[in-house]
Amino acid sequence: MKTFAILSILLTVFTFSPLQEAEAEKKQLEGKGQSKTEIFTFLNNGIPTKGKIFLPASYKANKELPAIYLIDFREQHFKLATDEFEKVIEGVQKIRDLDALVVSLEHIADIDAEPETYQEHYQLFKNMAAYVTAKYTKNSSGTFIGKGSEAGVVLMSMFLETRENSVFDNFIATDPSPLYASAMIKMIENNDFPNNKSNKKLHFSFSTSNDRSKCNTLISRINEANYPWLQFRFKEYTNSNYENTYPVSFAEGLAFIFNTD
Repeated sequence: MKTFAILSILLTVFTFSPLQEAEAEKKQLEGKGQSKTEIFTFLNNGIPTKGKIFLPASYKANKELPAIYLIDFREQHFKLATDEFEKVIEGVQKIRDLDALVVSLEHIADIDAEPETYQEHYQLFKNMAAYVTAKYTKNSSGTFIGKGSEAGVVLMSMFLETRENSVFDNFIATDPSPLYASAMIKMIENNDFPNNKSNKKLHFSFSTSNDRSKCNTLISRINEANYPWLQFRFKEYTNSNYENTYPVSFAEGLAFIFNTD
C-alpha cells in the first residue's frame, strides 16, 4: 500500500508540474508584458495619417520611455531598404538597460525629400510626435533619425528648431543628400538659423557612396562654429556604401545619443 501511495504522488507531480509551470510562465509574461508594434492614427494638417510604434515589453509598467522617430521615405536613387524600422529597434536592443519607443509612418511613403519641401516633412513628424507624447509617453525627449535625403530633414530640424518650439533633442543623420548638405553648409556659413537652443546632440555619418568633400565641409563648418548648445560626433564609413551602412550607423548613433559608447 505504501509503495502504491508513493507512486500515486509521483504520478500526480509529473502529471501536473508541466501545466503548473506553463501557467506560472504565462502569469510572469503577463506581468512583464510583451513587446509589440501598434498602428495608430494621428492628424497631419487635418488629414488622418497612420503611424506605427514599437512598444517594448517594459512599456506596460513604464510610461516614461523616450521616443525615437524614424523618417523613412522611398529611395529615389538607390535600392529600397525595407528594414530601417527593424534596424532602429535592433540598435536600441543592443544598448544595455535601454528601452525606448520606436515610431515611424505605417508604410514607407513615396516622397522625395528636398530642402524646398522641408517644412512639409518636418510638420508631418512634429504632428506625429505631438500625438505620441500625448498618448504613449510622459517623456518629452525625442530622437530624430534618418538616412539619405531624410537625413537632411533631420539635420535641418536641428538647426531650425528653437528652444521654445523644440520637438527633438537628439539627431542621427546618415548619408544626407548633396542637395541637403549644400543647403546646410550655406545656412551655417550665413548663420541663417535661430541660435536660442540648448542641449542638442548630433551623430553625423556618411559612406563611400556620398560626396566626401561636401560631407567633410559640412563637418568642418559645424566644428568651426563650436556651438555651445551642441554635442557633436561624426564618422566616415570607408568600408561600406549607402545601401549597407545604416544598420551600423543607426546603432552607433543611438549608442552616442544614449551615452553608452
